Amino acid sequence: MLTQMRGRDLFRFQPSKAWLPRVNLYETESCFFVCAELPGMQREEIEVHVSDGVLRIRGVRKKPHLPQCPVGDPEGCSISVHLMEIDFGEFERKITLPADVAVEQISATYRNGYLWVVLPQAEAARLS
Repeated sequence: MLTQMRGRDLFRFQPSKAWLPRVNLYETESCFFVCAELPGMQREEIEVHVSDGVLRIRGVRKKPHLPQCPVGDPEGCSISVHLMEIDFGEFERKITLPADVAVEQISATYRNGYLWVVLPQAEAARLS
């Protein structure tokens, strides 16, 4: 029993205090593309900022609620947790960009749980 308590089994039912969404970074001749995995969120809950060569993606993902629980009162249900792997709460992901970007041309779209950020490279970065 002590071995199990010292192992990961003790913590498998506890959500992590901080989490980071998974991210892919792509590059073409003229742009960087960042794809962040953010299922269960609304577009309005996600912030995107770029400054000093760093892309910051931050927000708060709400805890998933069981469909049969009354909305807004999940504590009213009798729930036994057997496994908890879906992270929720605040997050902030910082990605250092390999080159300067044209900040005024950055665009972002969110659909099907993925945030896509298009970061056009600055003219000076493309020429070098």
